[in-house]
Amino acid sequence: MKRIINGFEVEWASERVFAERQTAPNYGYLFEVSAARKRIVRCVHISAIGGDSDSSDGDARHLEKDARRAVEEFLGLERESG
Repeated sequence: MKRIINGFEVEWASERVFAERQTAPNYGYLFEVSAARKRIVRCVHISAIGGDSDSSDGDARHLEKDARRAVEEFLGLERESG
């Protein structure tokens, strides 16, 4: 199920979770999660989306924290509804 959480569109991408920032600068974050789908193991990929490829890597890394929080909330909601 796709959810909008704290400005990120978050959804399952196979056994991983993808979070896309909905406002500029737009980035996509792919997170590996534990086998039990309870916690984030690591961020495996960050990509600029659309025309934001000129944004700094520092922006992407800084916003990763926000994406991580959105994914953690997503995992909690998925457990509750599961």
